[in-house]
Amino acid sequence: MEDHLSKISMTPSPPSDSPVSTGLDESRGVKSPAPGKALSPALLCKVCGDTSSGKHYGIYACNGCSGFFKRSVRRKLIYRCQAGTGMCPVDKAHRNQCQACRLKKCLQAGMNKDAVQNERQPRSTAQVRLDTIDVDTEKDHLTTTREPTSSSCSVITRPLITSSAPSQRSVSPQNNHRFMASLMTAETCAKLEPEDVDENIDVTSNEPERASSEYQMSLYPPSSPENVYETSARLLFMAVKWAKNLPVFSNLPFRDQVILLEEAWSELFLLCAIQWSLPLDSCPLLSVPELSPSLQGKTSFSGADLRVLQEIFGRFRALPVDPTEFACLKAIVLFKPETRGLKDPEQVENLQDQSQVMLGQHIRTHYPSQPVRFGKLLLLLPSLRFVASERIELLFFHRTIGNTPMEKLLCDMFKN
Repeated sequence: MEDHLSKISMTPSPPSDSPVSTGLDESRGVKSPAPGKALSPALLCKVCGDTSSGKHYGIYACNGCSGFFKRSVRRKLIYRCQAGTGMCPVDKAHRNQCQACRLKKCLQAGMNKDAVQNERQPRSTAQVRLDTIDVDTEKDHLTTTREPTSSSCSVITRPLITSSAPSQRSVSPQNNHRFMASLMTAETCAKLEPEDVDENIDVTSNEPERASSEYQMSLYPPSSPENVYETSARLLFMAVKWAKNLPVFSNLPFRDQVILLEEAWSELFLLCAIQWSLPLDSCPLLSVPELSPSLQGKTSFSGADLRVLQEIFGRFRALPVDPTEFACLKAIVLFKPETRGLKDPEQVENLQDQSQVMLGQHIRTHYPSQPVRFGKLLLLLPSLRFVASERIELLFFHRTIGNTPMEKLLCDMFKN
């Protein structure tokens, strides 16, 4: 499981206007050779042989290997060799297949761990302060303490919800303002960091009110299934991280948090994938020869699944949806009061109501000429379940998690 979690580990991103690190990892200005000239060996990554972007931690390396090395050292990650031999190939085509051998080769090539430790550390989640947002923030709504997690997370058996008294909590404008602030702060804390996703993701500005079409991102080169799987894992981790950074979510009973995540993970993942422009139409996500025999029988409808997903992605992009709307939509799909087994369904219903009210207010303010936009967005949400979560798991995660149950993975990610 450590292997799987290390693939999806991420750190919070600093704001887009943060200064560039001035540590030993800053020399990224190597010019490309003139056409027709062979690339000097000194300008190739000493780890994988890809084009170097400069000196990183003492050697010439590409952004992918330098970012991988930094993450591994900062988080003190321990990997196990996939093949058990410690001799897996580490080149441009195979560098993502075995992290243990990749880290070993980074060290053998001369990367310096001390250079990582002495480098300026990234801004932590705790430094993204809600008091910088011009709203009235009451302690009971913005506390970031959460119920202690249990030492072991097993799949929870969900009894039917029993009837209870109506919720006494109100959906007031003041509450909505605070909730909107916490939603956008969670978005900031759960951004993908350029240095944290190798060279495969080009992260641009994520200003709250810019439409998706204005910051389309190329997540990875075409025809690169390995990069698709790795990026998908990071997007799932980002979705869980987003939920964990919501104070109103972390204030729910821990059991309710786990149940809600188990119920909504596939929808949250798809919303993140749409928001970050996962190009399903430009990369062969699945090919039967690369699947194990036990999985090949389950992929007969993978082509149809992908076509459905492409259609869903296209519907969202047709509007297009801005980051604030994405935050509200994610909250709506996360807070499902009808989910079986919830300890506090009334509070969950209240949070879903607030999410819908905020979405409506945002649309009225920023899209006054689109009176049907609110309804169109809500009508898009059921389409996220057109492809079952089991199929999403198979399409995007079977190479990453193998036979590990998604419930266990989510629980481990949530506790991580």
